[in-house]
Amino acid sequence: MLYKKGYSVIEVLLAGSILALAIAGIVGAMLIAQRNNQSSIAQSQALEMAQEGIVALKSIRDRDYSILINTADTTNNPSGSEFGLSFDDGIWNLIPAPTASQDRLDNPVRTRRVRIENDTTIDAKLVTVTVVYQINPEGDTSSLELSETLLNMSKKPTGVSAESANYRLIEDNLGGLNNSFESIAP
Repeated sequence: MLYKKGYSVIEVLLAGSILALAIAGIVGAMLIAQRNNQSSIAQSQALEMAQEGIVALKSIRDRDYSILINTADTTNNPSGSEFGLSFDDGIWNLIPAPTASQDRLDNPVRTRRVRIENDTTIDAKLVTVTVVYQINPEGDTSSLELSETLLNMSKKPTGVSAESANYRLIEDNLGGLNNSFESIAP
């Protein structure tokens, strides 16, 4: 018997199904990569928002450290220890008991909250900025926390200062050297 040359239906179906599986795998990998990329971008934006919150709190500290003292005291803040931030007229302000829409960006959804706690000394406050952000179009969320200890910068640091005896000794010695150099100069 003579056989005809060509492909049978089974061979064509087998080759088509292998090609379809390969294409489905490639498309699936691309979708997973896109989702991971969106999640990574959202996390990066949330980190920037948290870092901005730390900078805002440093600005508030530099303007008036007593604001941080009063907010860390739970007796003065009965509504809880979370605050929002607002930037009005060129200065950062704390929003006590913020509503859901305050200190929030809508596209993508990100909400920032600040917690101020007493640290080991009265001249130090532990600040924590928490950003809750949306990681995918389905609405799943994640959170990111950034903490830093803020010191009262209006007080003079301890150690060698202009008032200390060690500083005056060094200044007197250098002053003598400077005078001797000035007398040598033509």
